Amino acid sequence: MKKTISILMVITMCALFVPETPLGTADAAMTSSAGMASSSAIRPCPRGTFRVRKNTKKGTRILNAALAAGVGAAVGGGLGGGRGALLGAGTGSGGYLIYRYVKDRRGRCVPRYVRG
Repeated sequence: MKKTISILMVITMCALFVPETPLGTADAAMTSSAGMASSSAIRPCPRGTFRVRKNTKKGTRILNAALAAGVGAAVGGGLGGGRGALLGAGTGSGGYLIYRYVKDRRGRCVPRYVRG
């Protein structure tokens, strides 16, 4: 059980913090010379549009997080018993909330209409 928890923690740390680490000098020079942007960067909106952030309803977000926790608890309970269910519930709801935060932050581009 300890090995499973430690592997889960290592995978989580890699998934969360590796994209945030700065690029090395060789990697940065290569991406800047090629003209490619980082995959985590938000691209600017095309001309004539502006970015609108999504306003998801709080009740819907809480309900979906509870559903994700239930699925995670079922999977964790099947694999590791009571502790696995607790870890699965935390992982399921936390994963959903992080996903939703990132999706809401990026928003979408909508056309700009001029009144008049």
